Amino acid sequence: MRTNIHEPIIVEALQDYRKRFEDELDKRQAIDLAINSIDQDREFFPITSVCKDDVFHAFDDDKETKKAIEKMDDGDMETLASKLADDYCEQLYWDSLKVIVELTFM
Repeated sequence: MRTNIHEPIIVEALQDYRKRFEDELDKRQAIDLAINSIDQDREFFPITSVCKDDVFHAFDDDKETKKAIEKMDDGDMETLASKLADDYCEQLYWDSLKVIVELTFM
């Protein structure tokens, strides 16, 4: 099981936030669902990763960009990975998940 060390802080913040909506049942229920989803013991499986060689490969014919890539540090790579993950989740993840499950397991 993979545990996020920040989960207790997030749950506590959501519980405090929930108090603002004493008269709004729908919002309290939505916050409760969020808290429950965090509290569940779930195992997560990695999908992919990114390394500097991947970035070089993406810009194989662009010498100027390769110079900028050489200067990227671990913090820059973490930013890139985060933005790639966000982009993937926003654009492809759910559709790809559905198609792959249907093709592979149905």
